[in-house]
Amino acid sequence: MDRIDQLLAIEAIKQLKARYFRLMDTKDWANLRTVFCDDAIFDARPSLSIDGQAPDGMAAESNDWVYEGGDEVVEFISTVIGTKTTVHHGHCHEISIESDTRATGVIAMEDQIWEQDGTMVLHGTGHYHETYHCVEGQWRIHRSRITRLSIRLGEA
Repeated sequence: MDRIDQLLAIEAIKQLKARYFRLMDTKDWANLRTVFCDDAIFDARPSLSIDGQAPDGMAAESNDWVYEGGDEVVEFISTVIGTKTTVHHGHCHEISIESDTRATGVIAMEDQIWEQDGTMVLHGTGHYHETYHCVEGQWRIHRSRITRLSIRLGEA
């Protein structure tokens, strides 16, 4: 890949991740499926804790949240979010193009989730660590792993 093609690929991956956040927040599950490879892996164990190893309580629910396959990933996300109001932001994309069809990235993130009655469920920060594959000319998320820097569960 020449430098121009690398820049175009990086921009396409940034757009892919922006769609991921928007489609998740707007609960557009059918289109969310298009951002993942068929054999995607989503490791969301730290969704409700810093290390994904909470001993008990609400945070322990996410200790086993690893999903394989694009359909299963979207089913998981849609089930966990359901009708909750969510806001996800991605910042500071660090993307490395490794070949015409493979890239890696780390994206800083902040997420906030509320029940429909306005009760805060979660406010967190951290990173997505990802690999991307270009499938039939379209970049998609192949592997995604969440890490946390901070998390607050429940109403403050």
